[in-house]
Amino acid sequence: MKKLIFSIAVLVGLSQLNLSFSQDKETGRNFDVAKDSVYVPFEFRGAWLSTVESIDWPKVRIQLNKQTKPDGSLESSSEAKKRAAEQRERQKKDLISLITKLKRSGCNAVMFQVVSNTDALYPSKILQWAPSLTDRPGEGPGYDPLALAVKTAHSLSMEIHAWINPLRIGKVDLPRRQDNICYVKSELVQQHGDRLYWDPGQPKVREYLAALAEEIMSKYDLDGLHIDDYFYPDGLKGTGEQAKPKKDEKVWNDEALFQKYGEGKTLDQWRESNIDDIVRVMHQAVHKAKPDAVFGVSPAGRLVNTQALYADPRNWAKQGTIDYLIPQIYWQHGHPIADFKTVLDSWAQILGDTPVIIGMAAYRYKSKAFPEFSEYELQVSRTREAPFLEGPQRQNVIGQCWFTTHNIITDEFTSQMLNTFYKDDMLAPGFGTAKTILQSPDVFKMGRHLRWGEVPGADSFAVFRLEENGKTAEGGTIWKAVLVEKFHGFIYKCKESGNYIVLACKGNIHSQRSNVIYIKD
Repeated sequence: MKKLIFSIAVLVGLSQLNLSFSQDKETGRNFDVAKDSVYVPFEFRGAWLSTVESIDWPKVRIQLNKQTKPDGSLESSSEAKKRAAEQRERQKKDLISLITKLKRSGCNAVMFQVVSNTDALYPSKILQWAPSLTDRPGEGPGYDPLALAVKTAHSLSMEIHAWINPLRIGKVDLPRRQDNICYVKSELVQQHGDRLYWDPGQPKVREYLAALAEEIMSKYDLDGLHIDDYFYPDGLKGTGEQAKPKKDEKVWNDEALFQKYGEGKTLDQWRESNIDDIVRVMHQAVHKAKPDAVFGVSPAGRLVNTQALYADPRNWAKQGTIDYLIPQIYWQHGHPIADFKTVLDSWAQILGDTPVIIGMAAYRYKSKAFPEFSEYELQVSRTREAPFLEGPQRQNVIGQCWFTTHNIITDEFTSQMLNTFYKDDMLAPGFGTAKTILQSPDVFKMGRHLRWGEVPGADSFAVFRLEENGKTAEGGTIWKAVLVEKFHGFIYKCKESGNYIVLACKGNIHSQRSNVIYIKD
């Protein structure tokens, strides 16, 4: 079973606090190396940046074809080229702005949707370009959106995870070229209603998804990859026979595949095992391409809802094929069927030590169910109080992820987040099966500056100021580390007097803390 690398809640247990800190070379007037202890709180604070149907981005499509001008004439080649260049720059600036505003809102991770309908927001050898980018199906925008997103997020010291829809191909009438993979490999595709899906019962679909995951993770410096809750179409399960079509729908016909590959299972068991296999091969592909990265799934908010799609996260937790889970708990406290706390507690209890991030419904703000921001305050508080696992310093609910970006980057929503539950910045916790171990920085001071040298493998450093936060059993002081800045560099000018520590970072991997340095006025 995967173990959390660090304590990961705002409140961590005291067993971590009794570590020896004999490496402290210079301490403040109030820090006692022999008696005092330090703890560093971590919390995942992510947001989904949705690109399907341009929910968040892109709002501007690059028109590569010549356009008709207001006077009825057709653009010249030079005019068309200039206009397309302006639209390209607008796309790029909008993407940078969205990620920057997420950082401003208090988030430390972005889940960037790079495959929504079997199309790509990066130059792929497997998929064609997403039609939301340009007015020519399958043609690229003249730059790499995923590379730009990775560069932007990391420049802001944020994590970035690629988010893909594994099986959804989209509506039948979406604009596609005839050489699109879904036509070339049509024998692997099923139509259900007016939509196309990859058939999970086909072994070659698993091969395709593994190749897609490996392509994305090997090409980009991503911190993780995750898939959302599009598995088998809803409504297939529970019939006891092949699902009966609704009016004008085609049946999901996998009887021949079931007879060939069922191996004594019932139809329901076989379909569920197909989803288990998809999760397994994608997890393997991610870790093969980038061992320190993480792979996760974002299922429906209630277990029964995701099971209806033949997806059972309990299997993945037992099989060790996920590094984290993000159930979409999009209901309010007091909901008659899906009360927020009841659903939250159910996930914390059934997944063992698998880290759980809670999907939060920012899009429902000011709806009948979420009329006041106080509902979000209560929900975040609940995630921080979620049941602890065995051992006083470990719990499996490690943070929140907001749906969707444009809902939380408004001035009003961001202001309320920063004034309530995101007052202090935090690093995302370390989790997964990372093999890299970072050394602690060796910090010294020069006047009001902290200085340290390079740490092999680290790409950034986090500086914390220590605040008194209680007493140890031995009568010493418990110090809480408050993040003041995470950046790419080796020197920091302290704005306040007090005790400071530094952590070396690479993605969600962190070193143990440095020695304590006291800066005085």
